[in-house]
Amino acid sequence: MNLDVALKQLRLSALAQTLSLRLQEAASNRLSHAEFLELILHDEINVREQRKITRRTVAAEFTALKSLEDFDWRFNPAISRKDIHELAAAHFIRKATDVLFVGPPGVGKTHLAQAIGYEAIKQGFVVRYRSIFDLVADFLSEEALAQRDRLLRGYLKPDLLIIDDMGLKQLPKHAGEYLLEVIMRRYETRSTIMTSNRPLEDWGKLLQDVPTAGAILDRFLHHAQVIAINGKSYRLKNVAAAAKTSEAPT
Repeated sequence: MNLDVALKQLRLSALAQTLSLRLQEAASNRLSHAEFLELILHDEINVREQRKITRRTVAAEFTALKSLEDFDWRFNPAISRKDIHELAAAHFIRKATDVLFVGPPGVGKTHLAQAIGYEAIKQGFVVRYRSIFDLVADFLSEEALAQRDRLLRGYLKPDLLIIDDMGLKQLPKHAGEYLLEVIMRRYETRSTIMTSNRPLEDWGKLLQDVPTAGAILDRFLHHAQVIAINGKSYRLKNVAAAAKTSEAPT
């Protein structure tokens, strides 16, 4: 049995890809057997870790892969980098506390929420992203009645659940009941990030159920960090820039 076949049977694909290069490196630098073994095992571990991150990122169902490095901090300078980077360190997930981003559309709430989620994934946490409309649609679907336990597990299992776009429009009747069940079942056991485009006092109207909205906020805000973001819209900025470019003389 040759070395390539052995590595394949042991499922050491990353090691197989880098072995030739590492052998040359070992000869050039006169590495000891232990140093060489450590080097090639690190290659395998790093590739496997990156594959885990990729799988968890796909499973999170982000609308787009957002990172803190891509965020334009200069556009809305009132946003505290310190607060956001502390959230990205995932201490709040370890404590099973929550986060609420509140502010008008386009100020970066979704970007920051997903970027924090991606940082959590890199630290080994399971993350799931859903808009509030996706959540409600899941529970209102015909399949939901037959698969309710499995559906609910999908919302309760993640270490971090991100519920986006609260407040864009009024939600269907009974939507509040589904959201309340998710929030209640995750309360003090798992972390949730929510983003809202409307102030909290409007949630009763949005859910068409003031008592349920109150119960949701009572539990969700108990251990939550609230980050209010005001300012201009990134999307409107891009539209304005495009319009200005099109109006420029040629």
